[in-house]
Amino acid sequence: NDRASGEQPAGARAGLLSSGNHYDVVVVGAGPGGTYAAWRLQTGDLAPGGHRLPVEPGDRRILLVEGSYRIGGRLESLRPPGCPELPAEFGGMGFSPHDTMITAIVDDVLKIPAKPFVMPTADDLVYIRGVHLTNAQLTDPSLVPYRLAADEVGKSPGELLVQAIDRVIPGGSSFTTEQWRQAARTFRIDGRLLTDLGYWNVLLQGMSNEAFEFCVDAMGHFFEFDNWNAAQALPWILSQSVAPYRTLVDGYDQLPVQMYGQFAEHGGHATFGAPVGGVTVDSTGVLTVTGASGGSVTADRVVLAMPRRSLELIAPNSAVLGEPSVQSMMASVTGRKVMKIFLTYADAWWNRLGITAGASSTDLPLSQTWYFDPPAGSQAALLMASYNDTLKTTYWQGLESGDRFPDSGPPAGPFWTQQAASVGMVDEVQRQLSEFHQMAVPDPYSAAYKDWSGDPFGGAYYTWDVGVDVADVAEAMLQPDPAVALNICGSAYSQDQGWAEGALQTAEKVVTDKIGLSPAPWGNSAG
Repeated sequence: NDRASGEQPAGARAGLLSSGNHYDVVVVGAGPGGTYAAWRLQTGDLAPGGHRLPVEPGDRRILLVEGSYRIGGRLESLRPPGCPELPAEFGGMGFSPHDTMITAIVDDVLKIPAKPFVMPTADDLVYIRGVHLTNAQLTDPSLVPYRLAADEVGKSPGELLVQAIDRVIPGGSSFTTEQWRQAARTFRIDGRLLTDLGYWNVLLQGMSNEAFEFCVDAMGHFFEFDNWNAAQALPWILSQSVAPYRTLVDGYDQLPVQMYGQFAEHGGHATFGAPVGGVTVDSTGVLTVTGASGGSVTADRVVLAMPRRSLELIAPNSAVLGEPSVQSMMASVTGRKVMKIFLTYADAWWNRLGITAGASSTDLPLSQTWYFDPPAGSQAALLMASYNDTLKTTYWQGLESGDRFPDSGPPAGPFWTQQAASVGMVDEVQRQLSEFHQMAVPDPYSAAYKDWSGDPFGGAYYTWDVGVDVADVAEAMLQPDPAVALNICGSAYSQDQGWAEGALQTAEKVVTDKIGLSPAPWGNSAG
């Protein structure tokens, strides 16, 4: 098959929840946060005085429930037909030293093989406002097609961002995490706290609109400039410059796959292909998890490792989630549209242009194109032809319908086939690739895509809305009703949104602060 983890996760049952079974904890959602929480609950030691689980891990009954038939949530690594050694990352792609929990788990705890992640190079292409450039030429005033201010001319997009931030918040580009937390509480712009401003609002205080458009177009994404809560966006954007980025050799979803493996190996129970329809609580505090297609189990506690949209889908049939105060907190984040379109080719045609790795950017609907060369001894190559977001995602959504693109190479696996792109989508990708690269791009032999904006995800990632007191809401969402043993974790309501690290941080806070495990030696739940 096309997933390193296999079609049916080890130790799991498929289908309906088994009515009549009772568990200490039911964890819903097998993404990074859910698999981490399940693993920790099945194997972790109780803190002194902890009493919410059996003391001996072997005596615990922990159930992980997942609506799909795969592990990973918004991490999805598929083996493309003809080039299985090049995992196609349809979701999250990698991690950096900023992600301290993941780094420790990968390197020291589970020892998952990792490798450097390909990053843009000076020779990669930029095609903006009809002008063909390379990344190295973005500081050449004679080539850049934007009317920049005098003190903006000759600066790269990254340099323009730093200059704008430092103009508005002196020294902000070098703030520590604690300094940003202090700034969020005290720093004001025209009388408004950073929490009450959007990131876009702040940037235009320190740069011209032409510079802003230049940054958006040259980087290829709007989500890095979107108008979300500035107190969260500013440190988030600046932290992404930390290098080097790495990924996992067999695909980034090996992180939740390996955590699930530890959970199953130590006696954890799991059910896949069982979407949850609701969670209720009786007068004694026992919770019942009911499947959308039937069946139910009971538990002393339930952990929902789910983003906003998934919570909204079960809220009508659930305790706590329908309460007005909880609904308001659930609505404090916004899902962001992101789509990826992958094509496979008989060879790495981009090598003929001198491109061997990295990513090119454009203001065409393609947005970004990422190149993955075959390893020595192989020929077939993988292209993330389009990594697009926000408005540009809607462009490609208009081409989703119609006949699926017919594969003409090695047979594709079931997950790749389920995500096959349409003929119309591939034809338009090919047209834009040819314009972008100034050559007749050869035909691909296979194509697949993923649009994360649909149910049950509601977006590839979530961001905090302007005006939200993030620290208070993030803490409250861990257990929205103190009287009900219902917890929520995941990156959506974390202080590291968009990264698997945020999911692990909130899951660690749930299992330690709310359930009573001793902190993990690699834990960093401060977020």
